[in-house]
Amino acid sequence: MNATTRGEQVVGESAERGSADRPADSSDGRVPAVVHLDLDGARHIFRLRGWPWRAETDPVFETGVPRALDMFDAFSIRATFFLIAEDLDDPPKAALVREIARRGHEIGSHSLTHSPLRGLSADQLEREVAGSRDRIHQELGTMPAGFRAPFFSIDAPAVRAVARAGYAYDTSMMPGRAVPGVRRVPDRPGPVHEDLIEVPLPAFRPLPYPFHPSYSLVLGVRYFDWGLARFARAGAPLVLLFHLIDFAEPLPSSMVGGWKQRLFTLSHIGGQRKLDACRRMLDRVRRSFSITQTTRVVDSARSQHRETSA
Repeated sequence: MNATTRGEQVVGESAERGSADRPADSSDGRVPAVVHLDLDGARHIFRLRGWPWRAETDPVFETGVPRALDMFDAFSIRATFFLIAEDLDDPPKAALVREIARRGHEIGSHSLTHSPLRGLSADQLEREVAGSRDRIHQELGTMPAGFRAPFFSIDAPAVRAVARAGYAYDTSMMPGRAVPGVRRVPDRPGPVHEDLIEVPLPAFRPLPYPFHPSYSLVLGVRYFDWGLARFARAGAPLVLLFHLIDFAEPLPSSMVGGWKQRLFTLSHIGGQRKLDACRRMLDRVRRSFSITQTTRVVDSARSQHRETSA
């Protein structure tokens, strides 16, 4: 079987049969939701967009992590934090990551260097996907179960690399966005390749943009309410995806060079205003869904697939 054929079969008949008729289990009978936070600091945001980052510190990381942890504590939430593994080389960031783990949250991989995965060679993919998992395990003593591709840059070779590295789940796909080599993007948790479960981000069409908090902080909390209400009607588990910029203090003017840098770091919005909006969005999700841990949703999806495939 050549690479193209194999890629086209990453999502096959078994995934389509999945668990479309019933949601993953939750303790109170409601549809579950999971809370994710991508740990993209200012350095990686700037690098991804080709902007130089000259500061020695990273205020997005250093202010965003403590604020997110405090808010999740206030809501009694155990979230999944997706870590760019090379950040463990930075002692202040590594200390904050250890605090995340100490507070009982799951650590997933957001790659080794935050490089888009599409088009990488097999060796480069192995380094970003498997190498990041090994690095996190080496430093934290815990083996990440989940992976999210930087910038949602996933394709069939990357999916196979995630499965080969031993992750239990990927969470890089979004219904309505094509994934090269993947015949069908699942709209709810289910198998995507061999034993790998995909936990997709929420569908957002006909809205023009996703409604996760980073967009909704720009477009308004009402935009989030519209997207969430529409998504909830589908009865699918929700991934509520935060980014560090949603919680962090705005970068000072000395660190941002124009409106684009201010926009992509949400530095045009005050820190307290962002916290208030994130608190409202979390409360809205908590009233509509049963917030649980990602691994429970993955285990439920795997069990349901085995039942329907038996």
